[in-house]
Amino acid sequence: MGHPPVAILVAAGAGRRMGADKLWIDFFGRPTWRWALDTLLTLPQLELVALVVPEGAIDRFSAALPESAKGRCLVVVGGAQRIDSVVAGLAALTAAGIADDAPVLVHDAARPGVTPELLEAVLEAVRAGGAAIPASPVPDTLKTVASDGRVLGGIDRDAVVAAQTPQGATLAALRAALEEAHAWGRRVTDEAAALTAAGTNVRTVPGDLANRKLTEPGDEALLRGALVNRAAPLAWPSAEAGQRVGIGFDAHRFDASRTLRLGGVTHAGEVGLAGHSDGDAALHALIDALLGAVAAGDIGTLFPSTDPRWRDANSSDLLRLTVEQLATAGWRPVGIDLTIVAAHPAITVRRDEMRARIAALAGVEIGGVSVKGTTSDGLGFAGSEGLAAYAAVTVAPA
Repeated sequence: MGHPPVAILVAAGAGRRMGADKLWIDFFGRPTWRWALDTLLTLPQLELVALVVPEGAIDRFSAALPESAKGRCLVVVGGAQRIDSVVAGLAALTAAGIADDAPVLVHDAARPGVTPELLEAVLEAVRAGGAAIPASPVPDTLKTVASDGRVLGGIDRDAVVAAQTPQGATLAALRAALEEAHAWGRRVTDEAAALTAAGTNVRTVPGDLANRKLTEPGDEALLRGALVNRAAPLAWPSAEAGQRVGIGFDAHRFDASRTLRLGGVTHAGEVGLAGHSDGDAALHALIDALLGAVAAGDIGTLFPSTDPRWRDANSSDLLRLTVEQLATAGWRPVGIDLTIVAAHPAITVRRDEMRARIAALAGVEIGGVSVKGTTSDGLGFAGSEGLAAYAAVTVAPA
């Protein structure tokens, strides 16, 4: 397998064409750059991310890091040009002890719509040898024009593609290519240009139209549509013979003496939930749904509150044990749909992190896990006293 991959998230741009600080534009409770970072952090094998930010902005970015970034993210100051920022990220990774032959992904923080699947595709291509970039066909007819606007001729669009990020290579190959570009005074607009000029073979993988860059006014609306679709995909999952469905529900009161654990993730700064274990109502509802699908009772049957072994237990461990019980009985989860009813915290902010955590615990592809948040409009228990969670699952013969 080689060394674990690392990443550089370039967030040091000025956003001049946007006319605003585009990296801090809010998309459903998260700034632009957080979408990209959170997606990078869903890759369990990713060892470290160097987040490259403008001078004087380290404290602002550090304060907005998610819990999952602890121990996995370095915040460093970038430079005036993109190449300077990438070099700063490479230096930080090297100083942290990352090996020269580790694969490194370089991604623009202004591309919030990147998916785990695209990250994996680029990594796979890098591991196969050389370097790789995502690329999309150009649908428009291309023309060359003079400085006065006159059309001079056409360009064969079959011979060109639109390059995206993340762009990947080994850490050593990328460092050498950028150093060579700097030494020769080459103007490079992305890593692929430097790598190609240095003689490195750069391959392409299919890009993603939703992975567009936030560049000019009006791009926000297009990106919102792409991000909503990614958060709530419309594709129907395929059905397997012998599948069963289960539903679950759980609710817990707030407990100010505890820190909130929800969806397998610690939410620092949020009031926790009462319970014999850690009170993770979302995972408890999911456990009930899994057990119900195979007619194996409920969470109280498997983990009774009278048993001291489960006092203050981590519900992630309980979910893992439940999945093991299902496997022993000949079943496996294939689809999970979770709805959390809470006035706070905002579920959207940590949605992808919770999806990734639940997928890893249940042994389900992340595309088969849905986490949604809603409120009760201030009515009833989930309005002020606590929160509740509903789960629906599909299981199939193992």
